[in-house]
Amino acid sequence: MKVTFIEHSGFSVEMSETVILFDYYKGTIPEFPTNKRIFVFASHGHGDHYNPEIWKLKGRYPDITYILSDDIQTKEDAVMMGPHEKKEIRGIHIETLKSNDMGVAFLVQAEGKTIYHAGDLNWWHWNGEPDEDNEYYKKTFQEEIRRLEGTKIDVAFMLLDPRQEDKYCWGMNYFLEKVHPRRVFPMHCFGSYKITKHYLGCSDGKHWRDIVYEITGPSEEFIIEDEG
Repeated sequence: MKVTFIEHSGFSVEMSETVILFDYYKGTIPEFPTNKRIFVFASHGHGDHYNPEIWKLKGRYPDITYILSDDIQTKEDAVMMGPHEKKEIRGIHIETLKSNDMGVAFLVQAEGKTIYHAGDLNWWHWNGEPDEDNEYYKKTFQEEIRRLEGTKIDVAFMLLDPRQEDKYCWGMNYFLEKVHPRRVFPMHCFGSYKITKHYLGCSDGKHWRDIVYEITGPSEEFIIEDEG
């Protein structure tokens, strides 16, 4: 399995017969083999998660399917999914969680592997905001993550947002503690790639060094060996 960090929350996952592209908004999309199935996901319509440029991929790949959150407005041919849905689409299984911001998070099973992309589902806590607002984000995030408990997740893409200041890793740590994924890639860092190094070097994240990858810049590639 090859994982490529594109930018922000955009990643591709390439397997033997399948390529999955998540939440492209800018950066360089890798060149994929034209004989593989391509699945393009967008978790919601925010400009940093959905870019209409993805539709141009139809001209490059003969076997391509788009799966979008149903808040996205488009006339293009796509499978639309809302929160808490399950679908089998051309050989892959997809489930959604409800984002506490907009749209959905995706849980995708393909070629015997399970991949989670959080979209904007996170433990959002904003210093200085009303307690009831922060409590809402905490409650809704934890409720959704509990749906994943007991699920064997091979690769996860989870938020580390520097705008949250000292609360930036609350969502990441809760997810790691409750779900126990095999591998996790931080995202939604708004170009502050040093935040992943900081996280893995401080008391909040040092326990997860064997699980969480450090992201250093766009177009970075990672090879994940099959662990059986």
